[in-house]
Amino acid sequence: MKKINYRITVNINDQVMKLGFRGKLPDDMKDRKIRIQAIFTQRQVDRRFPMEVRLEDTDLGTQIMADAEIELPYVFYTPPRHKVNLIFALWCGTEERILDDQPFPIQKEQFARPETRTRKRNLLKFALCTVGLPFLLVKDYLEEGKNKEKAKHRANDTVYRVSGYNYSPRQRNTDYFAVKYDSYVARTKTLSGNKVLFLSERLPEEGGNLQLIKKQLEAEPDIEVTEFIHTKTVDALKKKELRECARKCAEAKVIILEDFYPQLHRLSIRRETKVVQLWHACGAFKTFGLTRMGKQGGAPQSSMNHRNYDFVSVSSETIRGIYAEAFAIPTGKVKALGVPRTDCLFDWEYKKQRREQLYEKYPMLRDSRVILFAPTFRGDGNKDAHYPKDAFDVNRFMEEMPENTVCIVKHHPFVHQPVTVEPRWQDRVLDLTGQDHINDLMLVSDLLITDYSSSVFEAALLELPMLFYAFDQEEYMASRDFYFAYEEMVPGPVKKTFRSMTKKAAKMIDAQWNPADEALDNDFSGKGSSDEGIKEGEKMNRFREAFLSALDGHSTERISKYIKDNYLSQ
Repeated sequence: MKKINYRITVNINDQVMKLGFRGKLPDDMKDRKIRIQAIFTQRQVDRRFPMEVRLEDTDLGTQIMADAEIELPYVFYTPPRHKVNLIFALWCGTEERILDDQPFPIQKEQFARPETRTRKRNLLKFALCTVGLPFLLVKDYLEEGKNKEKAKHRANDTVYRVSGYNYSPRQRNTDYFAVKYDSYVARTKTLSGNKVLFLSERLPEEGGNLQLIKKQLEAEPDIEVTEFIHTKTVDALKKKELRECARKCAEAKVIILEDFYPQLHRLSIRRETKVVQLWHACGAFKTFGLTRMGKQGGAPQSSMNHRNYDFVSVSSETIRGIYAEAFAIPTGKVKALGVPRTDCLFDWEYKKQRREQLYEKYPMLRDSRVILFAPTFRGDGNKDAHYPKDAFDVNRFMEEMPENTVCIVKHHPFVHQPVTVEPRWQDRVLDLTGQDHINDLMLVSDLLITDYSSSVFEAALLELPMLFYAFDQEEYMASRDFYFAYEEMVPGPVKKTFRSMTKKAAKMIDAQWNPADEALDNDFSGKGSSDEGIKEGEKMNRFREAFLSALDGHSTERISKYIKDNYLSQ
């Protein structure tokens, strides 16, 4: 990566920093995905903040411009005790360069957080607010551009601010949980023993991160393992369940998660307790966490979500800075120790056994060419998740496939819509949505067709050929965006129409096709890796090196040892 000439503009007014980054982009970075992170550093602690980037072609070359408006009191999890320096990280694809030649000093006083007063509850004020609620809702509805959801949230916040009460079961239960946690901490001023708590809002999957680490730690005689696993969200938990969870959190020396657990971030966790986030996904694909600050569905800058993690394990060195940004934690707390649930993908005996089990369960798969169609969902979450029915017609698809080809349809677990299969394809199409783990299905597949699913990382570990059907790429990116340029990142051809995808799938599944003999022929617009003639095999190797280099079948062992050595007394 060539030298970057840049300048910064900084304007701080009432603890709000308006930050601008301007520079000339070297020619070798053109047509690449460029990201800029503002990095606030104080000694060994840093905070990576995403900036909005745009490129502009001028007579002087391609100019890069990045801007951000940053509320300084919420940059660090706790206000800094030392002077802070501002530097930058520039990402060109998966390459990161730290630009620290022009550090900008900021006095620690600028990060002081305003005192938060405990809201005193007043039933009379709450009753008056309730009487006036219809008028408040109408006012907020008009001021929020006739957005019902925003109006409801705003009205609820007003009532909470005035009376100390609110209408949100989620907020009420979260507050109750926090109060009970503080009371249990007060009772047990010091922690004794080595209690490890596994915490989740969903049932741990067979062979998943939580289950594997739990099994490893249970084998240690000096470690006491406990759990609070409930599929109910905090608003649906009973008071008894909230008290149980609060007590277990207060008594634990280590709390281990593998997903977002919202009420945990409402707590001021005692110093002796460490929070470990195993996260459920490999790599870094779609933007998540606090990278999405200020965007639709994203959290505000003042959010404490994710920020109390002490240790996060990821699948490669390359993405440590990405996870640090997404969780708003120091980069040093993110370590490339691996992802436990991928260990089985390095176990030859396990893979052989699972293949045979699937062949016995679905005899049609044996000695067939198997295509696994596994797209992600569209929508904002579980409640409205779907996949466009007209995007993939499995009957038309099968008409173009060679004989002896079986297609497995595996929609995201959030998607509950049946697949219509004509009688002539009944013995060659399997709808396994909600059944069998996708990693196991990959073991018996010859081709994975997906779009923006994180399953690409496991497929890459298995060296399973992939085809990407991105018919709505522009629309999807507008709502979610990616950390890296989609067409540069994905290790396989990209097709944007059903016809071109079907033709390519037929060619790839044909036994005569060899991916090493053909360069990418993506049908996206603009220049990209296909113009450079990168071979499929070469691109797969680069993908694995960038996102999966810490995976070797020993992640469970490494992570368990790190937790024991660093957080549990001997």
